[in-house]
Amino acid sequence: MGKTDRREMSLRAKLSLPEDAAPPWSLLSAALSPLVLLICLIVVGPALASLLLGSQEITPFLLMLSWALGMGLGLIFVWVNRRSSPESRAALRMSPGRLPRPLVLLLGVAIALAIDLVTNLASGQFLPVPEIYGFQLYGSASLILAALLLILLQPLAESLVFQAILLPALRWRLGPWPGVVAASALFVVLHLLVFWAAHPAAYDLVWHGIVYPALTGLAFSLLRVYTGSSSAVCSF
Repeated sequence: MGKTDRREMSLRAKLSLPEDAAPPWSLLSAALSPLVLLICLIVVGPALASLLLGSQEITPFLLMLSWALGMGLGLIFVWVNRRSSPESRAALRMSPGRLPRPLVLLLGVAIALAIDLVTNLASGQFLPVPEIYGFQLYGSASLILAALLLILLQPLAESLVFQAILLPALRWRLGPWPGVVAASALFVVLHLLVFWAAHPAAYDLVWHGIVYPALTGLAFSLLRVYTGSSSAVCSF
C-alpha cells in the first residue's frame, strides 16, 4: 500500500503522527534553549535595561525593556547555536508550511484573541497580557516598545525555543501527544517565572498564570505540528 497523503488525513490523524526523524540535537541540548532564554529574561535583560535607563527602579517600562532585550538575546543565542549546519537549519522548519501564510497568520491571531478573551472572561479581569502591563503610562516610546516585544521579539524567540527546537525533540523521545504536553508545560513554567511573577498582585494565578500560557503553548505547538512549519508560529 502507498503512503497516505497528509492532505487526506484528518486533523486528529495529523497531530497523532510521530516526528519524521530525530532532530539533529539531543533532548538535553534542546532543554538548554529554554534555560538560556529564562536567564536572558530574568538576569541579563534586566541588568542591561537598568544600565541603559540609569535606574534600578522596577517600573513597567523597565520590565518591558528588559524582556525585549532578553528575548532578543535569547533569539540570537538560539539562532547562532542552531544554524551551524544545513541539517540543523533544515530541522528548524523555518520555511513556509502546508497552509498559505496569510491563512496561518489569521488563524494564529484568532487563536490568540480567543484565548485572551476566554481568560479575561473567566477571571473577571480585563487586563492586557502581563508582558505589557502598564505600558499606557509611558507615552509613545512605551507603545512602540510594547509592539516590538509582542509582535516581533517574543513570537520569534519563543517559537524558536519551544516549537522549533524543544517540541520535535520531546515528540521524538516521548511520543506525539506527550511531547506536545511537555513542551506546553515548560512554556507555562517560563511564563510563571518571568511574566506572572512580575505582577502577581494584578493577575489571577490560575487563569493568567497557568491557563492562559498553557492554552497558548498548546495551541501554537499543535499549529506547528499541523502546518509542519515553525515560521507559521513565528508570524504571531
